[in-house]
Amino acid sequence: MTETRLSVRIDSATKRSAESVFNALGMTMSAGINIFLTRGAQSRSIPFALEIADDPLDAQMRRAVNASVGNSIRLNAPIALFDDEQNRPYLEYPDGKVSYELE
Repeated sequence: MTETRLSVRIDSATKRSAESVFNALGMTMSAGINIFLTRGAQSRSIPFALEIADDPLDAQMRRAVNASVGNSIRLNAPIALFDDEQNRPYLEYPDGKVSYELE
């Protein structure tokens, strides 16, 4: 597979906040962006939401994602979550299936 470099402009506060989230999920910024882009390309939608904890901003983000992608989240698209006890991410499918193997 040929790799290419991607350059993105983002304000420094958002970058620091995103790095903090990815670090808490046990991954680098590059890995997080790669997961997002790969799943987005496969599903042709915003594919999932990564979560650390429920908070008002998270609830607001879920509403925004649901409104923007409509039914695509309900069409067997998994949601990526983080298991604090096992200290690793996993996918949860609409039918309740859980997979710790991220493809």
